[in-house]
Amino acid sequence: MAVFETEALILRSYNLAEADKIVVCLSRSAGLIRGVAKGCRKLKNRFGAALEPFTLVNLTYYEKEHQELVSFRQVEILKSRFNLSSNASILTGFSYIGDLLIDFSPPHQANDNLFRMALACFEAASETPDDLEAVLRYFEVWLLKLEGFLPDLRMCVNCHNTFSADEVIYLGLDLSLRCYECSQGRGSAVSKQLRTHLRTTEKLSPATFAEGAREVSIDTKKEMAELTFQMIGRVLERMPRVRL
Repeated sequence: MAVFETEALILRSYNLAEADKIVVCLSRSAGLIRGVAKGCRKLKNRFGAALEPFTLVNLTYYEKEHQELVSFRQVEILKSRFNLSSNASILTGFSYIGDLLIDFSPPHQANDNLFRMALACFEAASETPDDLEAVLRYFEVWLLKLEGFLPDLRMCVNCHNTFSADEVIYLGLDLSLRCYECSQGRGSAVSKQLRTHLRTTEKLSPATFAEGAREVSIDTKKEMAELTFQMIGRVLERMPRVRL
């Protein structure tokens, strides 16, 4: 039985038997982990509040070969979000992030870039809850990018010509972007304003992106939300459980 230690973001938990829980978390060194926390529902237990959703922890766990569920040994809180427990919008937004991380992350496959991006998004929304919507859009774009589903925003997939600044481009069912000539106007139109807004996510942190998004028009924000929602739905072959 091997013992491992890693930073992890608690995403979700389920009751198991009378006193245990199955906990799902995204770890820095091992990707998505599902583990059993034995006795954590007892009044006196060694985990305390460390298994609350969206808590950043230092996790020590046992892993047996050929078993998907690991066994949690020790969990130490590094960053809690208990102060946000009364903010329903934030909790709904965080649950949405957690659901997408679970949907997109293969078990036991480390992705340090994804871990750091998710952590930065949780931090940005925690610091400035009013910017939650912009942080969620940033998260969606980067999730698609890191998992290899975000199309090239610079050039047409068919003719390989660079999109001009004033050009309206089109997203096809294959999640590729094409110019008008190659697409013949078929697909979801992506305005130049949205394309500019999308490109800023590639250059900025979530907090800085969210701050700048305060000056972006409502129409562009709605267009971005619709586009990322469609793309995520096509990747998952179903719509997300919650739409935000």
